[in-house]
Amino acid sequence: MRIRTQFYLLVAGIVVVPVAVMAGFYFAWRLQESHAPRVPGYEEIVQLAGRTVDRAAWEELARFMERKPPTVEFTVLDTGMRVLFSSIEGLEAGRTVSDAEVLDRIRATGGRYLYQVDSPVRTGEGRLVVLTRITRDGRRPPSPFQRLFETFATLLAALFVFSAAGSILIARSLTQSVLALEAATRRIAAGELDVPVEVRGGGELAVLAGSLVRMRDALKEDRTRRSRFIMGISHDLKTPLALIKGYAEAIGDGMADDPEARDRCVEIIGSKVDQLDGMVDDLIDFVRMDTAEWRRHLRPVALAAFLGDLARRSREDAELLGRRAEISLDIPEGVSAPMDERLAQRALENIVNNALRYTEPGGLVRLAARAEPDRIVLTISDDGPGIPEEDLPRIFDLFYRGTSSRREQGLGLGLAIVRGVADSHGWEVRVRSEPGKGSEFEISIPLAVPGASDPSLGESPPAGA
Repeated sequence: MRIRTQFYLLVAGIVVVPVAVMAGFYFAWRLQESHAPRVPGYEEIVQLAGRTVDRAAWEELARFMERKPPTVEFTVLDTGMRVLFSSIEGLEAGRTVSDAEVLDRIRATGGRYLYQVDSPVRTGEGRLVVLTRITRDGRRPPSPFQRLFETFATLLAALFVFSAAGSILIARSLTQSVLALEAATRRIAAGELDVPVEVRGGGELAVLAGSLVRMRDALKEDRTRRSRFIMGISHDLKTPLALIKGYAEAIGDGMADDPEARDRCVEIIGSKVDQLDGMVDDLIDFVRMDTAEWRRHLRPVALAAFLGDLARRSREDAELLGRRAEISLDIPEGVSAPMDERLAQRALENIVNNALRYTEPGGLVRLAARAEPDRIVLTISDDGPGIPEEDLPRIFDLFYRGTSSRREQGLGLGLAIVRGVADSHGWEVRVRSEPGKGSEFEISIPLAVPGASDPSLGESPPAGA
């Protein structure tokens, strides 16, 4: 049950039902008042009696009867035993009765009623006699209205008890759910990422519990990711360091005495240092993407010049490696997109380098870009061996190396950096590949990034810094 619904029920139990009970009692009281004997006014009593009555005497008598409880019944007789007014059954107004008839009525009903005779006022013709009666238990016989009132009061009392019990149950349910969430949150904050998060029912608290579960799972995944990150770094940095140490010791121990062997050792040490430098750059870029620091370097970058530089470097690298490069850029001047230029350059170069690396000598690498109304679409493709189908879903995972790249050097961060840069900049990356026919990466670069930081917050460092 949704919290809003429970809250409404709680309000109904606390406020509405008691108000309804009070309103019911008021209604019943008014109903009872409306059925209490009403003492007629002077004009009405004249019509009922069929003759004139002393006004002052009747008004004084009316005040006398109105002071009596509403359960008291009256019969008013004049000196001639004519009934002027009556609420007692069998003694109707306008009749003339005898003393014997009145006494017979009293004896017949004396077991149920107490009678009293008063003569509180005097007229010019004598005193007016008031016969009053009340039930021996102080109440009238139950009337239909009284039974209705009692039923109504019973229902209201039952409803009040039900609402109070429902309010307690609702409050307990909410309290237990909130306390369970609070305890689970405290344990998760303390590092217990396997703690179960259980909230019964549905509504907002269940949605909150689901969000807490997703946060816990994300934290577990982040912890696993960081562990893999440290293990991967330790493993991949250890190999070139071991080679550097080995060749340095060979030089120091005199094992490379001749100049040619010494130069070869120095060359290998230099290449491993370059390899370490590249790994460190990958690590720096990856760590930057894990923080918000890169957002300070967003600024509009002219895409024609940016992609033109990328195409030029790609062509030079292809010629150096004995590959062919086919470039097709169709981007209007003045088109720009906000980005961290260094990270963006690094991500695109990672894709191009992969294409060059896995393409056979003499193979073809294509780089094409076209403009659309709100974005630039960049395509990087090759005619290499392609990516096996089982590797495609995981090529952007941290430290993942596909079956065709396990013998390659590096940390396995290249495409993870591509995915991180794309997600953080609002780019879309699609991969199509067929074993034996090559791979194609399509990068969609929007010309405006929703929610991006103000470019004026910082300036991008020079590319390659």
